[in-house]
Amino acid sequence: MTDKQAKKPIGELLKEKGLINQEHIEFALKNQKISGERLGELLERLCFVTQYDVATALSEQEGIPYIDVDEVLPDNNALILFNKNLCLKNDFLPIRISDKSVEVATPTVRNEKIEQLITRYTGLSPRFYISESRKVTNAINKSYYFIDNPVEKLIDTEVGLLSRDPEMARGMENLIGYILNLAIKMRATDIHIRPMEKSINVALRVDGVMTSVIALPSSFKRIIASLKMKANMDIAEQRLPQDGRFTSTILNNTYDFRVSTIVSPYGENIVLRILPMDIALMGMAQLGFFEDDIEKVENMFREPFGIVLLTGPTGSGKSTTLYAGIRRLDLLKKNVLTVEDPIEYTIPLLRQTQVNEKAGYNFANAIRYFLRHDPDVILVGEIRDTDTAATAITASTTGHLVLSTLHTNSAVGAIPRLRDLGIRPFLIADSLIGVISQRLVRKICNGCREEYEPSEWEKTYLKDPSIEKLYRGKGCELCNGTGYFGRTLVYELLTVNKKLSRLIEKETELNEIISTATEENNFVDIFHTTVAKVKEGITTVEEAVRVLGHLV
Repeated sequence: MTDKQAKKPIGELLKEKGLINQEHIEFALKNQKISGERLGELLERLCFVTQYDVATALSEQEGIPYIDVDEVLPDNNALILFNKNLCLKNDFLPIRISDKSVEVATPTVRNEKIEQLITRYTGLSPRFYISESRKVTNAINKSYYFIDNPVEKLIDTEVGLLSRDPEMARGMENLIGYILNLAIKMRATDIHIRPMEKSINVALRVDGVMTSVIALPSSFKRIIASLKMKANMDIAEQRLPQDGRFTSTILNNTYDFRVSTIVSPYGENIVLRILPMDIALMGMAQLGFFEDDIEKVENMFREPFGIVLLTGPTGSGKSTTLYAGIRRLDLLKKNVLTVEDPIEYTIPLLRQTQVNEKAGYNFANAIRYFLRHDPDVILVGEIRDTDTAATAITASTTGHLVLSTLHTNSAVGAIPRLRDLGIRPFLIADSLIGVISQRLVRKICNGCREEYEPSEWEKTYLKDPSIEKLYRGKGCELCNGTGYFGRTLVYELLTVNKKLSRLIEKETELNEIISTATEENNFVDIFHTTVAKVKEGITTVEEAVRVLGHLV
């Protein structure tokens, strides 16, 4: 790396990578005069780039390796060399000790002050890695908190205290707090509290898979009432399902908990959906799109009018992909309006609204209001009824780009689904730009990934008898023994050209549409993207079968 390259401002590096242009930099510089933020931080807050973009650009600029601290388990021997406040104040996370040095992750460029501080505290020289600011701060808070508060032991202790309290003088607040902390520690998206015949089972959904973590005595059923009170639900009503919510701050992050109950033979079953209030935006590559397909996806979002649909089951990341696509639009030159339920990501340059059914503000009404606000792009959280489908299609055929989600099992399945919602075939043909159908599969844990020789059944499933090696996770502390850590997309893409449009208008059989799209290089099959990720060692055959099934 030359001195000239090393001295390039972060804005120039991001511009060279094609992530922003000069107008974005000038807009940010004007705002910088008011906010006083560093340019990289400001570009990220305005959602022109992600923290990942800034971190990897700094990594290239400084010649310091990038590391995803979410996929690292810091060594306690490294953590105890420092204290939490020191690490937070100086923005670094101790990771491990190796070769007479201490490895640390930081969102900032290396500087002499931090080097001297680390050497003074440890007598070791630092080895730096670059990572995202939010991730480093969260990792510091989590790592030091769970050193001092071993939550699994705290739960066992609290269960013992409650069991020895027949008068029920002791409340459930501590136990509930520990369960919430355990869920955050394990990266859970849902907490399930399920009364059984002789016990109460507490399970967490981690990376899309349910994991039982605690068994409570059946006498602890009042934990359900405590959670219902917390969520402002009627504790006297135990015959009908209820919904509620509450907000809680855990390790300096705020979470929205959506609470739902149903009645089972053994009592009320309760589920808590965990929604972080501050979610980092991600780019297409981070989500898991292959480089060859990113341009196809981004071209869909660059069309001046028409409709782009995201399909897949609940919780498959459709909204996240929509926002990754919106970020690649020139938001300085486009008026983008959204109606969501709820607003999941806040982007300053968008005009974002949230449905309010009680006030009569739903998806369909929102689109009608939006058309009076001179929009270029309209994002509709979900097309779930005929009225919303009709107004969305109308908007897409009157010079607007409409982005939305739809519940179907495949990309091509969006066509008959729109017909079922009353949209006439010629309107679908005229407006549909493309469909992205996606699922989430678990990624092999980097901490315990190993190579192995595939079985004949796996070769048959992958339709590749010549494959000689695959990968899996052995199970380690980082992944809680599962062999998996985090998730990535598997997807299929259907882009509509004039030839496909004519077939849609004629209500041609779906198999013929897929066949023609494949010939035209306008279709990417989900099985092939999954197989590619299996062969690259990103996921496993086991995960492919779990998500796609045997009959592919």
